Amino acid sequence: MPRTLEEPRSAISLRPVPRCEPPFDDELEPTVWATAQQLALNWPAVPEAGRKGPEQPPTPRHSPIAGASADAKLAVRRFVQTCVEVLNGHRPAAHLRRLSRPMEASAVVAQGMAAAHRVADLRRGHRRKPSRIPPVAVIHVRLCEPRPGAVEAAVALLTGERTWALALRLELHEDAWRATALRLI
Repeated sequence: MPRTLEEPRSAISLRPVPRCEPPFDDELEPTVWATAQQLALNWPAVPEAGRKGPEQPPTPRHSPIAGASADAKLAVRRFVQTCVEVLNGHRPAAHLRRLSRPMEASAVVAQGMAAAHRVADLRRGHRRKPSRIPPVAVIHVRLCEPRPGAVEAAVALLTGERTWALALRLELHEDAWRATALRLI
């Protein structure tokens, strides 16, 4: 009788993956970018005889700021909380109108309604009904203040098994932060 040698199988242990990424360390960078308006290799051009040299680009009035101001963070937090309440069905999308600039209010409300309908359609599409519908939850928020008075945010949302991205822009309008763009991806 032939004898076969079997190698012992190694035990594989599966552990759950954390739901969030590690904290973002963008706040540890300097508050002003040192390389604004600078090319990687900025060789000076030699002017030809009788011609002027190249004109220098105008210096920016401000430098992009790493991170966002405390007022901008608070405004984004309030707006995201309202958006999550709209997506969960606890508020109508029309409540986004008072948080939007008058010129863009209809577009922001329309995007909020479309996002709420997409989330509701996803919930209706499940074959078996869970005892409790999982609410939309915020996983993490990333902020950028491209200029003073404007803040852009990317928000990762989780509902059930699906992950969504919410992109938004708030601008300072008459001493209040107002939404100018909203998109659920």
